[in-house]
Amino acid sequence: MDMIEELIPQGNDRIVCVKVSKVLRENLYEMTRKYWVMKLERASKATHVLAVVNGVVKAVYIPEKWYHSKDNGKEHRLEFVGKEDHLSDYIGKSVKSFYGKSQNPVKYINM
Repeated sequence: MDMIEELIPQGNDRIVCVKVSKVLRENLYEMTRKYWVMKLERASKATHVLAVVNGVVKAVYIPEKWYHSKDNGKEHRLEFVGKEDHLSDYIGKSVKSFYGKSQNPVKYINM
């Protein structure tokens, strides 16, 4: 079994990792960008949002704006609008060591 390389944050990157389901309910961007329980002040500092499936980064997004979710009674949750970074070195890297045994789907790196 191949070992998956661990993610190493680069420079001043401030990263939010979010665990998304193994089952695609919508496209990966939509699953990654919305309904997360976070503080707006903290999330707004992120330079990257990583979509994580089974501990591995599947997609990287550059958030442009964060705001409180308005639909489905999720006003205490956040979502963002951003652009996908298809060329990111983070894609395919493991973030399992950052999560440890945590059940929280959101993990901050360098924040």
